[in-house]
Amino acid sequence: MIPATALRRAVCISASARRNPSTYLSTASWMRPSTTTTTTTTTTEFKPFSSSTYSFSTKTQLQNINEEGGDDEKRVLVMPPNLKIDPRCVSSPFYGLDKISDRNTGGIEDVDSSAASDEEELQMERIEIDDVTDDEIHGAMYDLANAREPVYAIPLPNRLHVPILQLASPNTTNDTDDDAAEEVGTIHLSSDVFGQDPIRVDILHRCVVYQRNKKRGLRNNGARTKTISEVSGSGRKVRPQKGGGTARAGHSRPPHWRGGAKAHGPKGSVQNYETKLNKKVRRLAVKMALSQKLKEGNLILVDGFENLDSFKTKTLARALVEVGDIGGRYGCTAYLVDHVVGDEHEEEEEEPDEGAITSINGIHVNLKVASRNLHKIKVTNQRFLNVYDILKYEKMVMSLSAFQAIEERMCDEE
Repeated sequence: MIPATALRRAVCISASARRNPSTYLSTASWMRPSTTTTTTTTTTEFKPFSSSTYSFSTKTQLQNINEEGGDDEKRVLVMPPNLKIDPRCVSSPFYGLDKISDRNTGGIEDVDSSAASDEEELQMERIEIDDVTDDEIHGAMYDLANAREPVYAIPLPNRLHVPILQLASPNTTNDTDDDAAEEVGTIHLSSDVFGQDPIRVDILHRCVVYQRNKKRGLRNNGARTKTISEVSGSGRKVRPQKGGGTARAGHSRPPHWRGGAKAHGPKGSVQNYETKLNKKVRRLAVKMALSQKLKEGNLILVDGFENLDSFKTKTLARALVEVGDIGGRYGCTAYLVDHVVGDEHEEEEEEPDEGAITSINGIHVNLKVASRNLHKIKVTNQRFLNVYDILKYEKMVMSLSAFQAIEERMCDEE
């Protein structure tokens, strides 16, 4: 257990060493005394790291390490002692880095002080401060050799050129060990719909607030409670004001009485939380959301969902894993957009079988049925595409027919 006085001194020394490393040796004399002594002061030579191996750069927290016997340099990232973060977390900048534990604390010896009181005080403080590790005082060092490379967005002219993946049933690809979906072609997206830059966050925020207020305004539209003037009952005083030993009361319809009114209850259709947002702003917000998904690399185009030969949930789950690691226990969420125009048998001479259903509300029937038990995805038709769902789900899987319908609708409305 470190006393408060010693802990304050350690914090002050570590803070002053970061601001001015040259004064660290004279300040830290109470921690590591050496053999050089005088009558009143004690000088030290404190070496938390080997001077021949490490060189500090406290401003940027990046350091270069010269290996012994070679000219190669290593880049090192230092975690400050006041930063409380788990390096095993994926969002941590220290994730996947190797911790360097080579510390050199040699050249430290005990000394005899001329004053007995000073020697006892230094000895006690040295024993108590040994419980504190060097990582807690100076910070931990991590090697940047295994650092993850940053992911940058593709520039706009090339960003609009995206591949088209084949969403096939796993039964047809069991012989191959490759889990990635097959690329069947490429397509160039419209710059008016998918090439908005910069992304207007204020437009997206206004549209999300509009959608949430609209949903809130329509919820419990028929709920309405009676006020104090509408509840059945007279205005006669129920009991005398004084003499009964009970609380004073007026009529029998107050909100805190049984059978009384409801305070601050819903007002039905009068209480509406809907807000107004122009149609052009809502259309622009959809374009911004689609452009943001494409910029993140989370927009996936597939040739069509009619390739699913079964309505089994397992079939769709395996196909989504191959397309973009979607679903499952550790997979990401996805927003699936489809578009089916009528039945395929309308233009054929042969009449379809009675009771044959190919689509449900503009969604392929196998996709609609198979996705009911998958909780990380949402399936919709391109007509019901909205900003809230685009931003809510991590990835967006869109069929080629839905993509063409969205581009035609967005360009015609302009």
